[in-house]
Amino acid sequence: MHIVLVQVHVKPEFVESFIAATKDNASNSILEPGVVRFDFIQEADDSTRFILVEVYKSAEDQLKHRESRHYLTWKEAVTDMMAEPRIGTRFRNILPEDKDWKK
Repeated sequence: MHIVLVQVHVKPEFVESFIAATKDNASNSILEPGVVRFDFIQEADDSTRFILVEVYKSAEDQLKHRESRHYLTWKEAVTDMMAEPRIGTRFRNILPEDKDWKK
């Protein structure tokens, strides 16, 4: 598995627009064959901070995702909404084992 946590800090006036755009991206992303999970969560104590939990079958599947129409539309729509550049951190899977992920 190829796992990425993307941290996003959004300007306060764009929170609702960011949520709408990201829901659309996440809903379409999970339909991609190489995407195992695509979670979109908001920090409880700071409504301007979000995390995308992206789990791909492989690094190549993440690259395919970045070429998708919904991702490119999302990226263009939300870039100016961000208070600072987003941070993506890659992780190595430990548990559940790769074979036990559902999809």
